[in-house]
Amino acid sequence: MARGKRNLPLETQLEQITQNIAAMEENLVELKKAKNEIEEQIRMNQLAELNDLISEKGLSFEQVKELLNKE
Repeated sequence: MARGKRNLPLETQLEQITQNIAAMEENLVELKKAKNEIEEQIRMNQLAELNDLISEKGLSFEQVKELLNKE
C-alpha cells in the first residue's frame, strides 16, 4: 500500500484518512444497493421462468402447491 507524504502534519493525515474512510463507506453502501437490486432481478427472472414452466405443463397454482407439499 502506498504511503502518504511523511512531512504532512498528523492532523492533516488524520483528516485525509477520515475522508478516505467516509468515501469507502459511501461506496460500500452503493455496492450493497446494487447487489440487492441484482439479487432481486435474479429472483424475478427465476419466478418468471418457473411460471413459464408451470404454464407449459398446463398446471394450476394449486396443483403445483399440492405437488410440492407432497414431498
